[in-house]
Amino acid sequence: MEKEQTEQAGTGDKIAYFIQKHRKALLALVIIIASGIAFSVTFFTIHGTLEKKAIAKVEVFERRMNEQGIPNGGTDSAEANALLGELNDFAPSTFGYAAARAYSLAADIYFSRSEWSRAEESWVNAARKAPKIYMAPVSLFNAAVAAEEQGKLDAAIGYFKESLDYSGVYPAAARARFNIGRIYDQRREYDKAREAYLELIEKSPESPWANLAHNRLIILENN
Repeated sequence: MEKEQTEQAGTGDKIAYFIQKHRKALLALVIIIASGIAFSVTFFTIHGTLEKKAIAKVEVFERRMNEQGIPNGGTDSAEANALLGELNDFAPSTFGYAAARAYSLAADIYFSRSEWSRAEESWVNAARKAPKIYMAPVSLFNAAVAAEEQGKLDAAIGYFKESLDYSGVYPAAARARFNIGRIYDQRREYDKAREAYLELIEKSPESPWANLAHNRLIILENN
């Protein structure tokens, strides 16, 4: 028992000696850790405040669009032009959902005007600004549609394929796969078309798009 107490006392002395010897370094380490925690708290507080303000602002944009009937109508109005300018200024300066939504609103206006190139660019930007939320695959799908309208079929296939990275939570994945097959089909790249159709049938057998894929496969086999 006495031996244990002696060993414990010896260990305590060693720890005390170590702390005393390295007290400046240990104090500096404590200050660094405390500063890091304080910085993290401050950063996330400011980030959260900015995000709330940005989302509130984009909600105002969306409300203005709805009040003006944009993009369902009046897309060439002075209000639509002014709104587009504001959206294009705002979207690059913010982040996350707010930025993605702002780009998406601009894309809706461009799409309704058949300004396919600008619609494509805006939807791609929307996907890149918020790659981890549901808007990303939707934006990529829409970018593919805009690219196809321009005859940019390779780009369209690329966007459709990229949207499939989210297929686990993406309800339009079957439609994206069918569109990939359809474009290959139109280009007479029949082997790639078959591959896309078969993948669709395997991944989404109950989808109406799978039925269309079956029909296309039958036609391809008979040609």
